[in-house]
Amino acid sequence: MKKLKLLAILLVIAMTLTSAVLGLNLLSFMTSDTEIIVSQRIVDINSPVVIKVPRINKYDRVYLILNATTIPYSITVNPKGVLIPLPLDVEGVEYDYAYPILMTRHFFFIANASGSAQIILNMQPKTPYAIKDVEGKTHVKVFEYVEGAKEYIGIDTEAVKFAENGYTQTVLVTPLNEVIQPDFQVSGEVKLLQGKVSYINLIIMTDTDWYAFNIVPSTVQPNITISFNVNAGSRELLGRTGEFLNKRGLFIALGIGLYSGQFNVSEAARAVVAVGDLTITNGGRSRVIRARVFNVYEMTYHLYIFRKFQPTFQHFLLVSALALEVLAFNYVTIKFWKRVKRGDGYIAQAF
Repeated sequence: MKKLKLLAILLVIAMTLTSAVLGLNLLSFMTSDTEIIVSQRIVDINSPVVIKVPRINKYDRVYLILNATTIPYSITVNPKGVLIPLPLDVEGVEYDYAYPILMTRHFFFIANASGSAQIILNMQPKTPYAIKDVEGKTHVKVFEYVEGAKEYIGIDTEAVKFAENGYTQTVLVTPLNEVIQPDFQVSGEVKLLQGKVSYINLIIMTDTDWYAFNIVPSTVQPNITISFNVNAGSRELLGRTGEFLNKRGLFIALGIGLYSGQFNVSEAARAVVAVGDLTITNGGRSRVIRARVFNVYEMTYHLYIFRKFQPTFQHFLLVSALALEVLAFNYVTIKFWKRVKRGDGYIAQAF
Protein backbone atom coordinates (compact mmCIF):
# COMPACT_ATOMS: atom_id res chain seq x y z
CA MET A 1 0.00 0.00 0.00
CA LYS A 2 2.85 2.39 0.89
CA LYS A 3 4.60 1.62 -2.41
CA LEU A 4 1.39 2.39 -4.30
CA LYS A 5 1.05 5.76 -2.56
CA LEU A 6 4.71 6.60 -3.24
CA LEU A 7 4.34 5.68 -6.91
CA ALA A 8 1.19 7.78 -7.17
CA ILE A 9 2.97 10.79 -5.64
CA LEU A 10 5.95 10.42 -7.99
CA LEU A 11 3.64 10.13 -11.00
CA VAL A 12 1.69 13.23 -9.98
CA ILE A 13 4.95 15.20 -9.51
CA ALA A 14 6.27 14.07 -12.91
CA MET A 15 3.05 15.04 -14.70
CA THR A 16 2.95 18.40 -12.88
CA LEU A 17 6.52 19.19 -13.94
CA THR A 18 5.93 18.24 -17.58
CA SER A 19 2.74 20.35 -17.62
CA ALA A 20 4.68 23.30 -16.20
CA VAL A 21 7.41 22.90 -18.83
CA LEU A 22 4.85 22.81 -21.63
CA GLY A 23 3.04 25.84 -20.21
CA LEU A 24 6.24 27.88 -19.83
CA ASN A 25 7.29 27.06 -23.38
CA LEU A 26 3.92 28.19 -24.68
CA LEU A 27 4.07 31.40 -22.62
CA SER A 28 7.57 32.21 -23.86
CA PHE A 29 6.34 32.11 -27.46
CA MET A 30 3.76 34.77 -26.63
CA THR A 31 5.88 37.13 -24.52
CA SER A 32 9.47 37.06 -25.77
CA ASP A 33 9.08 38.36 -29.31
CA THR A 34 10.10 41.99 -28.77
CA GLU A 35 12.93 43.63 -30.70
CA ILE A 36 14.85 46.66 -29.43
CA ILE A 37 17.20 48.68 -31.63
CA VAL A 38 19.42 51.44 -30.22
CA SER A 39 21.43 53.61 -32.58
CA GLN A 40 23.11 57.00 -32.95
CA ARG A 41 22.87 59.26 -35.95
CA ILE A 42 24.57 62.44 -37.08
CA VAL A 43 21.74 64.84 -37.87
CA ASP A 44 22.11 67.49 -40.55
CA ILE A 45 18.92 69.54 -40.79
CA ASN A 46 19.45 69.84 -44.55
CA SER A 47 19.14 66.05 -45.00
CA PRO A 48 16.43 63.65 -43.78
CA VAL A 49 17.17 61.04 -41.12
CA VAL A 50 16.12 57.56 -42.27
CA ILE A 51 15.39 54.92 -39.62
CA LYS A 52 15.02 51.41 -41.01
CA VAL A 53 12.34 49.24 -39.41
CA PRO A 54 13.04 45.48 -39.75
CA ARG A 55 10.43 43.23 -41.28
CA ILE A 56 7.15 43.56 -39.44
CA ASN A 57 3.82 41.78 -39.54
CA LYS A 58 0.40 43.35 -39.65
CA TYR A 59 -0.69 44.69 -36.25
CA ASP A 60 2.84 44.78 -34.83
CA ARG A 61 3.41 47.92 -32.76
CA VAL A 62 6.39 50.23 -33.22
CA TYR A 63 7.49 52.69 -30.54
CA LEU A 64 10.17 55.28 -31.40
CA ILE A 65 11.96 57.40 -28.79
CA LEU A 66 14.19 60.24 -30.00
CA ASN A 67 16.73 61.87 -27.72
CA ALA A 68 16.02 65.19 -29.43
CA THR A 69 15.23 68.62 -27.99
CA THR A 70 12.91 69.72 -30.79
CA ILE A 71 10.03 68.06 -32.58
CA PRO A 72 10.82 67.06 -36.19
CA TYR A 73 9.46 69.27 -38.98
CA SER A 74 7.80 66.20 -40.44
CA ILE A 75 7.60 62.42 -40.10
CA THR A 76 6.76 60.20 -43.06
CA VAL A 77 6.76 56.45 -43.66
CA ASN A 78 8.02 54.65 -46.75
CA PRO A 79 6.22 52.72 -48.21
CA LYS A 80 3.25 54.89 -47.41
CA GLY A 81 0.60 53.24 -45.27
CA VAL A 82 2.75 50.40 -43.91
CA LEU A 83 2.93 52.11 -40.52
CA ILE A 84 -0.01 54.12 -39.21
CA PRO A 85 0.68 56.73 -36.48
CA LEU A 86 -1.36 56.02 -33.37
CA PRO A 87 -3.33 58.95 -31.89
CA LEU A 88 -1.49 58.70 -28.60
CA ASP A 89 0.03 61.84 -27.12
CA VAL A 90 2.45 61.85 -24.22
CA GLU A 91 3.56 65.40 -24.89
CA GLY A 92 2.55 67.82 -22.18
CA VAL A 93 0.91 65.57 -19.63
CA GLU A 94 1.19 66.80 -16.06
CA TYR A 95 3.61 64.13 -14.83
CA ASP A 96 6.13 65.30 -17.45
CA TYR A 97 7.32 67.83 -14.89
CA ALA A 98 8.94 65.16 -12.73
CA TYR A 99 10.12 62.56 -15.23
CA PRO A 100 12.84 62.31 -17.91
CA ILE A 101 10.10 61.81 -20.52
CA LEU A 102 10.11 65.61 -20.72
CA MET A 103 13.49 65.56 -22.46
CA THR A 104 12.66 63.04 -25.20
CA ARG A 105 10.27 62.61 -28.16
CA HIS A 106 7.87 59.68 -28.37
CA PHE A 107 6.07 58.30 -31.43
CA PHE A 108 3.75 55.30 -31.75
CA PHE A 109 2.86 53.35 -34.89
CA ILE A 110 0.90 50.21 -35.73
CA ALA A 111 1.73 48.06 -38.75
CA ASN A 112 -1.03 48.18 -41.36
CA ALA A 113 0.69 45.59 -43.58
CA SER A 114 3.53 43.09 -43.45
CA GLY A 115 6.94 44.01 -44.82
CA SER A 116 9.84 46.36 -44.16
CA ALA A 117 9.52 50.11 -43.68
CA GLN A 118 11.46 53.31 -43.22
CA ILE A 119 10.62 56.17 -40.87
CA ILE A 120 11.84 59.41 -42.45
CA LEU A 121 12.44 62.39 -40.17
CA ASN A 122 13.08 65.97 -41.23
CA MET A 123 14.73 67.35 -38.12
CA GLN A 124 14.94 70.84 -36.66
CA PRO A 125 18.02 72.48 -35.13
CA LYS A 126 19.10 71.37 -31.68
CA THR A 127 18.89 73.80 -28.75
CA PRO A 128 19.95 73.64 -25.08
CA TYR A 129 16.24 73.41 -24.28
CA ALA A 130 13.72 70.64 -24.81
CA ILE A 131 10.68 72.27 -26.41
CA LYS A 132 7.23 70.82 -25.71
CA ASP A 133 3.56 71.72 -25.43
CA VAL A 134 1.98 71.47 -21.98
CA GLU A 135 -1.33 73.13 -22.91
CA GLY A 136 -3.07 72.86 -26.26
CA LYS A 137 -1.13 72.08 -29.40
CA THR A 138 1.24 74.30 -31.36
CA HIS A 139 3.49 74.10 -34.37
CA VAL A 140 6.99 75.23 -33.39
CA LYS A 141 9.87 76.23 -35.62
CA VAL A 142 13.37 76.84 -34.26
CA PHE A 143 15.85 79.18 -35.92
CA GLU A 144 18.96 81.22 -35.20
CA TYR A 145 18.46 84.95 -34.61
CA VAL A 146 21.33 87.44 -34.39
CA GLU A 147 21.01 91.09 -33.44
CA GLY A 148 24.20 93.06 -33.38
CA ALA A 149 26.77 90.90 -31.62
CA LYS A 150 24.15 88.92 -29.68
CA GLU A 151 22.91 85.46 -30.53
CA TYR A 152 19.36 84.37 -29.72
CA ILE A 153 17.32 81.21 -30.06
CA GLY A 154 14.37 82.03 -32.30
CA ILE A 155 11.06 80.32 -31.43
CA ASP A 156 8.18 80.64 -33.89
CA THR A 157 5.09 79.13 -32.25
CA GLU A 158 1.65 78.97 -33.87
CA ALA A 159 -1.46 77.56 -32.21
CA VAL A 160 -2.89 74.44 -33.85
CA LYS A 161 -5.44 73.65 -31.14
CA PHE A 162 -6.23 75.64 -28.01
CA ALA A 163 -6.93 73.91 -24.70
CA GLU A 164 -10.42 74.13 -23.20
CA ASN A 165 -9.40 77.25 -21.29
CA GLY A 166 -8.46 78.97 -24.57
CA TYR A 167 -4.71 78.82 -24.04
CA THR A 168 -1.68 77.09 -25.43
CA GLN A 169 1.59 76.90 -23.53
CA THR A 170 4.90 75.87 -25.05
CA VAL A 171 7.78 75.34 -22.65
CA LEU A 172 11.53 75.51 -23.21
CA VAL A 173 13.04 73.23 -20.56
CA THR A 174 16.60 72.74 -19.35
CA PRO A 175 17.70 70.40 -16.52
CA LEU A 176 18.69 71.81 -13.13
CA ASN A 177 19.03 68.79 -10.78
CA GLU A 178 20.20 70.78 -7.75
CA VAL A 179 18.89 71.56 -4.28
CA ILE A 180 17.82 75.21 -4.44
CA GLN A 181 19.89 77.43 -2.12
CA PRO A 182 19.06 80.91 -0.70
CA ASP A 183 21.26 82.66 -3.30
CA PHE A 184 19.36 81.05 -6.19
CA GLN A 185 18.53 83.31 -9.11
CA VAL A 186 17.84 83.07 -12.83
CA SER A 187 18.48 86.01 -15.13
CA GLY A 188 18.31 86.59 -18.85
CA GLU A 189 16.48 88.41 -21.60
CA VAL A 190 13.73 87.70 -24.10
CA LYS A 191 12.30 89.63 -26.99
CA LEU A 192 8.99 89.48 -28.85
CA LEU A 193 9.78 89.75 -32.56
CA GLN A 194 6.32 89.27 -34.08
CA GLY A 195 2.75 88.46 -33.09
CA LYS A 196 1.25 88.45 -29.60
CA VAL A 197 1.83 86.54 -26.38
CA SER A 198 -0.51 86.16 -23.45
CA TYR A 199 2.53 85.74 -21.22
CA ILE A 200 6.06 84.47 -20.98
CA ASN A 201 6.78 82.88 -17.60
CA LEU A 202 9.91 81.59 -15.96
CA ILE A 203 9.04 78.25 -14.37
CA ILE A 204 10.94 76.46 -11.61
CA MET A 205 10.04 72.77 -11.55
CA THR A 206 10.83 70.92 -8.32
CA ASP A 207 10.23 67.33 -7.24
CA THR A 208 7.01 68.38 -5.46
CA ASP A 209 5.60 71.38 -7.35
CA TRP A 210 6.28 74.02 -9.95
CA TYR A 211 6.45 77.79 -9.59
CA ALA A 212 5.71 80.27 -12.39
CA PHE A 213 6.93 83.88 -12.47
CA ASN A 214 5.64 86.27 -15.12
CA ILE A 215 8.52 87.96 -16.95
CA VAL A 216 6.68 89.22 -20.07
CA PRO A 217 3.08 90.52 -19.85
CA SER A 218 0.41 90.36 -22.55
CA THR A 219 0.80 94.10 -23.19
CA VAL A 220 4.33 93.76 -24.57
CA GLN A 221 4.90 95.16 -28.06
CA PRO A 222 7.16 93.65 -30.73
CA ASN A 223 10.86 94.51 -30.84
CA ILE A 224 11.12 95.31 -27.15
CA THR A 225 13.83 93.46 -25.24
CA ILE A 226 12.91 92.52 -21.67
CA SER A 227 15.56 91.65 -19.08
CA PHE A 228 14.49 89.64 -16.03
CA ASN A 229 15.84 88.34 -12.75
CA VAL A 230 13.96 85.78 -10.66
CA ASN A 231 15.20 84.95 -7.15
CA ALA A 232 14.02 83.80 -3.73
CA GLY A 233 12.35 87.16 -3.11
CA SER A 234 10.32 87.12 -6.34
CA ARG A 235 6.55 86.65 -6.03
CA GLU A 236 5.12 83.98 -8.32
CA LEU A 237 1.68 83.81 -9.92
CA LEU A 238 0.02 82.16 -6.89
CA GLY A 239 1.49 84.75 -4.54
CA ARG A 240 4.13 82.46 -3.07
CA THR A 241 7.63 83.72 -2.27
CA GLY A 242 10.67 81.51 -1.82
CA GLU A 243 8.73 78.28 -1.26
CA PHE A 244 11.05 76.43 -3.63
CA LEU A 245 14.05 76.92 -1.32
CA ASN A 246 15.73 73.70 -0.10
CA LYS A 247 13.71 71.64 -2.58
CA ARG A 248 15.30 69.69 -5.41
CA GLY A 249 14.97 71.70 -8.58
CA LEU A 250 14.52 69.39 -11.54
CA PHE A 251 14.10 71.81 -14.44
CA ILE A 252 14.12 75.49 -15.34
CA ALA A 253 11.70 76.44 -18.10
CA LEU A 254 10.39 79.35 -20.10
CA GLY A 255 6.66 79.08 -20.80
CA ILE A 256 5.26 80.91 -23.85
CA GLY A 257 1.48 81.31 -23.68
CA LEU A 258 -0.96 82.19 -26.45
CA TYR A 259 -4.62 83.06 -25.79
CA SER A 260 -7.34 82.62 -28.39
CA GLY A 261 -9.11 85.82 -27.29
CA GLN A 262 -6.14 87.93 -28.40
CA PHE A 263 -6.48 87.00 -32.07
CA ASN A 264 -9.10 87.79 -34.71
CA VAL A 265 -10.74 84.94 -36.62
CA SER A 266 -8.73 85.78 -39.75
CA GLU A 267 -5.50 86.26 -37.79
CA ALA A 268 -2.93 83.53 -37.21
CA ALA A 269 -2.53 82.80 -33.49
CA ARG A 270 1.22 83.15 -33.56
CA ALA A 271 4.19 84.59 -31.72
CA VAL A 272 7.86 84.78 -32.66
CA VAL A 273 10.14 85.08 -29.64
CA ALA A 274 13.92 85.45 -29.28
CA VAL A 275 15.54 83.93 -26.18
CA GLY A 276 18.96 85.15 -25.06
CA ASP A 277 21.54 83.65 -22.71
CA LEU A 278 20.18 82.37 -19.38
CA THR A 279 22.33 82.60 -16.24
CA ILE A 280 21.54 80.31 -13.30
CA THR A 281 23.18 81.01 -9.93
CA ASN A 282 22.88 78.54 -7.05
CA GLY A 283 25.04 77.64 -4.08
CA GLY A 284 27.71 80.18 -4.95
CA ARG A 285 28.15 78.91 -8.51
CA SER A 286 26.87 80.28 -11.80
CA ARG A 287 26.40 78.65 -15.17
CA VAL A 288 25.21 80.06 -18.46
CA ILE A 289 22.80 78.40 -20.88
CA ARG A 290 24.06 79.80 -24.16
CA ALA A 291 21.54 80.92 -26.76
CA ARG A 292 22.85 78.70 -29.52
CA VAL A 293 21.25 76.47 -32.11
CA PHE A 294 23.02 73.57 -33.83
CA ASN A 295 22.24 72.54 -37.39
CA VAL A 296 24.49 69.46 -37.17
CA TYR A 297 24.43 67.28 -34.06
CA GLU A 298 24.37 63.71 -32.74
CA MET A 299 21.08 62.04 -31.85
CA THR A 300 20.35 58.71 -30.15
CA TYR A 301 17.14 56.82 -30.78
CA HIS A 302 15.47 53.70 -29.38
CA LEU A 303 13.19 51.65 -31.64
CA TYR A 304 10.92 49.09 -29.97
CA ILE A 305 9.04 46.53 -32.07
CA PHE A 306 6.33 44.64 -30.20
CA ARG A 307 5.36 41.63 -32.26
CA LYS A 308 1.70 40.68 -32.25
CA PHE A 309 1.27 37.08 -31.14
CA GLN A 310 0.36 34.94 -34.15
CA PRO A 311 -0.11 31.19 -33.50
CA THR A 312 1.96 28.76 -35.58
CA PHE A 313 1.79 24.97 -36.03
CA GLN A 314 4.25 24.60 -33.17
CA HIS A 315 1.94 26.60 -30.89
CA PHE A 316 -0.97 24.27 -31.73
CA LEU A 317 1.23 21.24 -30.93
CA LEU A 318 2.14 22.72 -27.57
CA VAL A 319 -1.49 23.52 -26.75
CA SER A 320 -2.57 19.99 -27.75
CA ALA A 321 0.20 18.40 -25.68
CA LEU A 322 -0.69 20.57 -22.69
CA ALA A 323 -4.39 19.68 -22.99
CA LEU A 324 -3.62 15.94 -23.19
CA GLU A 325 -1.26 16.27 -20.23
CA VAL A 326 -3.98 17.89 -18.13
CA LEU A 327 -6.55 15.23 -19.09
CA ALA A 328 -4.11 12.41 -18.32
CA PHE A 329 -3.19 14.04 -15.03
CA ASN A 330 -6.83 14.27 -13.94
CA TYR A 331 -7.62 10.70 -15.09
CA VAL A 332 -4.66 9.08 -13.33
CA THR A 333 -5.13 11.11 -10.15
CA ILE A 334 -8.80 10.14 -9.86
CA LYS A 335 -8.06 6.45 -10.52
CA PHE A 336 -5.26 6.31 -7.96
CA TRP A 337 -7.36 8.13 -5.38
CA LYS A 338 -10.22 5.63 -5.77
CA ARG A 339 -7.88 2.62 -5.51
CA VAL A 340 -6.06 4.01 -2.48
CA LYS A 341 -9.35 4.62 -0.69
CA ARG A 342 -10.48 1.04 -1.38
CA GLY A 343 -7.11 -0.33 -0.28
CA ASP A 344 -6.36 -2.26 -3.49
CA GLY A 345 -2.68 -3.11 -3.69
CA TYR A 346 -2.12 -3.72 -7.36
CA ILE A 347 -1.31 -0.71 -9.47
CA ALA A 348 -2.26 -2.60 -12.59
CA GLN A 349 -5.86 -2.74 -11.40
CA ALA A 350 -6.02 1.07 -11.46
CA PHE A 351 -6.34 0.82 -15.22
